[in-house]
Amino acid sequence: MTKKIILLLAIAGPFIAYFFYVQFLKINKKKYPIKILSLISAILIVISLGSLRLNDNFSPSLTKPNASLKPFDVVSIQLKSLQINDIPFKDAGIEQVWEFAHPNNKQITGPLEKFKKMIYSKDYKMLIEHENSEITVLSENENKTVYEVYILSNDKKKYSYTWQIEKVQTIGDLKNCWMTTSVSAPKFLGEVI
Repeated sequence: MTKKIILLLAIAGPFIAYFFYVQFLKINKKKYPIKILSLISAILIVISLGSLRLNDNFSPSLTKPNASLKPFDVVSIQLKSLQINDIPFKDAGIEQVWEFAHPNNKQITGPLEKFKKMIYSKDYKMLIEHENSEITVLSENENKTVYEVYILSNDKKKYSYTWQIEKVQTIGDLKNCWMTTSVSAPKFLGEVI
């Protein structure tokens, strides 16, 4: 909520301040045209977004885990994010995957910088900017779903991963959210011509 208020003030602030300035001083001839005030607002928006991103770890484009997302949704979000990894910012896809890493998984693979290095390693780098993916269910129950994920890398090689999603059982914001607990090492399936 605070972030929305800051952005709203960045947009409307110069206009509101100028309105009260004109009313307070009872100025009949307005000195600042709308274009200048709009430019000031745009600059304030950029500064606000930058400070929120850097200071509050604010990532406006990242989908947060929630109990309404199904296991298939979680895998799809992660794969799509890795496919367009650097949009809207560098390694946004990896950060999105990190958002859906199960707390138990994060203890092993974290913190985020260590996780990024792991994704860029030889076992997972083919997920970054891959051409397409296919997801099939291997097993599922009320707390765990295991998928076989087939990847066509950007260098036309096919791989498969076993991708395990589990429901968070602990109490807290993530309770009943489906999150990734493990992703296997890849199996090389050959080259595609």
